[in-house]
Amino acid sequence: MVSASATDVSVLSAALATPYDSRGNVDESKIEAVVDSYISRGVEGMYCCGSSGEGLLLSADERVRVVAAAARASDDRVPVIAHVGALSTREAIDIAVRSEAEGAVAVSMVPPIYYSYGPDAIAAHYRAVMDAVSLPMILYNIPQFTGTEFDPASAADLLADERVIGVKQTAHNMFHLERMRHAHPDKAFIGGFDEVFVAAIAAGASGAIGTTIGFQIELFRAAREFVGRGDLVAAQRVQARINEVVAELVDIDVFPAAKHVSGMPFGGLGDCRAPFRPLTAEGRARADRVADLVAAHVEATENERGDGRR
Repeated sequence: MVSASATDVSVLSAALATPYDSRGNVDESKIEAVVDSYISRGVEGMYCCGSSGEGLLLSADERVRVVAAAARASDDRVPVIAHVGALSTREAIDIAVRSEAEGAVAVSMVPPIYYSYGPDAIAAHYRAVMDAVSLPMILYNIPQFTGTEFDPASAADLLADERVIGVKQTAHNMFHLERMRHAHPDKAFIGGFDEVFVAAIAAGASGAIGTTIGFQIELFRAAREFVGRGDLVAAQRVQARINEVVAELVDIDVFPAAKHVSGMPFGGLGDCRAPFRPLTAEGRARADRVADLVAAHVEATENERGDGRR
């Protein structure tokens, strides 16, 4: 098995929603169908069992099954990253070791949550997991959920470890992103909030892992292309389209609504697990209209990309 490098994960990766069957169990065949479809449409990486994938609502066994199914479907075409964050170091190690055996090329973790841990305990938690596997680590910075923020000072010790290849920056602080990248130019800084994708690229992000990337990959690829051309106005226009979708999903109920939209081409992925509430009939109808909005935005954006190539 080949581990990922910072360059390998500097791509547009879908934060996979975890499909369930009619009994609420992980549906591995549907995971494979989603991954294959995403790759065929241009998604460049898969991130399993993060926030969008309800990772902390799954058992360790279920999380490993998700990774295994994604890796089978990918068949080395794109990198598969396993989020292995857990309440205890022991459980995180268990998930990481088994995810490596099932085909993940990198692991990622939120810092330990619930108890208030000091920086030494957090660093030791990450190093214990890295010691247990041969895979590289991506720090998952999502302070609004964990209460811990990786910034240029607090992340410096871990970023100095060669086994840490980057940071998933699911935070709006672009100043911190730029300062971390300035101090560690060999690492991958990966945007985690779809609504600031263009801003993150401008601040130095080299890729993205996002909730809506799977079902509007064409917009993210176009925005990246426009930034590369130096056409900031076009990039901003595409970002506004991405944000119109994000804003509507947030207003409905972001994770259940995004999962509904993600699942529409596949006959549904099931509801998010409790304590998430199922979407109401009104919420489902609104989410259906989001899919129509995405289709309209993709068509308009593809036309613009075509005009720019002529």
